[in-house]
Amino acid sequence: MIRVLIADESRIVNDNILRRLALEEDIVVCGSAADGESAVQEALWLRPDIAVVDAGLPGMDGGQTTEMLAQCLPGTGVIMMSMEAENDAYRLAMLAGAREFLQKPFRGDDLVAAVRRVHEFGQRRAVTAPPVAAPAEPEPAARPIDARGAVTAVIAGKGGIGKTVVAVNLAVALRTGQPRQVAVVDLSLQFGDVAATLALPTDHTISDLLVDSDAGDSDLVRQTLVAGPGGISVLLAPTTPDIAEYATATQLTRLIEVLRADFDHIVIDTPSYLTEPTMTAISLADHVLVVTDLSVPGIKNTRLVRGVLETLQVSPERVMVVANHRESAGELDGGGAETFLGVAIAADIPFDARVVATSVNKGVPFMISGPNTPQSAAISAIARAIDPAAHAVKSSAHPVRVHEKKKRPRRMPSFSR
Repeated sequence: MIRVLIADESRIVNDNILRRLALEEDIVVCGSAADGESAVQEALWLRPDIAVVDAGLPGMDGGQTTEMLAQCLPGTGVIMMSMEAENDAYRLAMLAGAREFLQKPFRGDDLVAAVRRVHEFGQRRAVTAPPVAAPAEPEPAARPIDARGAVTAVIAGKGGIGKTVVAVNLAVALRTGQPRQVAVVDLSLQFGDVAATLALPTDHTISDLLVDSDAGDSDLVRQTLVAGPGGISVLLAPTTPDIAEYATATQLTRLIEVLRADFDHIVIDTPSYLTEPTMTAISLADHVLVVTDLSVPGIKNTRLVRGVLETLQVSPERVMVVANHRESAGELDGGGAETFLGVAIAADIPFDARVVATSVNKGVPFMISGPNTPQSAAISAIARAIDPAAHAVKSSAHPVRVHEKKKRPRRMPSFSR
C-alpha cells in the first residue's frame, strides 16, 4: 500500500485529492496538513511514502517544507504542486528535493501516475542502494554499565547563531575543575565547524570510523579522538561533505555508546537542520540544548524544532532552550519570545562580539580565554543545570539569568495562517 500525505492550505484541494486517491486500491491517504510546520510534524509521525506538497503553503512555504522532508525523511518522495507554470517554479521544486512537479489544476489521473512513478523510483532506489556492512561486535565496555556517560545534544533551528561556540564552551565548562572525561562530537558531517572553532588539525576525523563501518571499534574510536583545549577530547567532522552519505543511524548509535563507556559527558554538535545524525543525537540524548537567537526567524524555527521534539515524544524535562544573543536590534524581548515559544528560556548568553571573535580567532574557548566574562558565567550556569557538580564561574558585574522551572506561558497561535 502506498501511503500519501497531502499538504495544501485549501481544504477543498485536500478533499479533492483525497477523493481521487481513494479510488485506487493500492493508495491510501494517511494524513493531511494545511501549513508547512504541520506537514513536517505529520510526516515525522506518519512516515508516508509520498508527500504531495503545495508550493504556496503558509508559514514554511512548499520549498522549505520539501527541503526539510528531503533531509529528515529521505525515504519519503515529494510531489510539489503549484499554480505557477514558469520554469523557475519547476527548478526550485527540484532544487528543494521534489521528485515530481504538477501544475494546478491537474487531472486526477496525472496525480495518480505521479504518485506511482515517485513510489516506484523510491522502491528501485532502495533495492539498488549499496548494502551496509554489518558492524563489528562491540568490545566490552571500559567502564561499568552504571557509569554510562551523559549525552547532551546541542541543536538549533537555524545557522549562524553560535551553536558550535556554545557546544565547545559547554564541554569545557563540564570539564573545568572536575576529574571528569568530556568529549565533543561534531555530527555536522557535511560542514562541521568544531575543527575551525578550536583550531585543531584534521588528520583524524569521524570519516575514519564511518567509511569502513568501524564505529563500534572502541580502540579505533580512541585513536580517532583529538586532544582539545581544556582537557576535552574531540571527534571531528569529515573534511569533505560526501562522507556524510556513509553515515547510518546504527553506526552513529554504536559510536555514541562506545564514547559513553569511556566518558562522563559527551556533547554533540549537530547540523542546523533535522538530518539523520541530528535525529539520532536527539534519540540518544539525556539533555537536548536548543540554541536560538531572539530574531523572529530564529524564534519561529525554534518553535518548529520544539514541535518536532514533541512529536518525537522527547520529555520536556530533557529540553533546555537557550538564548544566544547576537545583535539587540531587531530581536524580540525575552518575554515576547517565551510567549511565542510557549516555554521558558532557560538561560541567556549575553552578546559580546569582542569576546567571541577573540575566542574563535585564537581557537581557544572563552571559558579558557575569558573565564570571568558574562559569557563564561552563562555557560557555567548551563553546565551546572546539566551536572550540578560542574565548575562554577562567577561574574559579579553581570548577573546571569538562569530560570527555575516555572509555569509554562500560555500557548499562542501558530505562526502559520
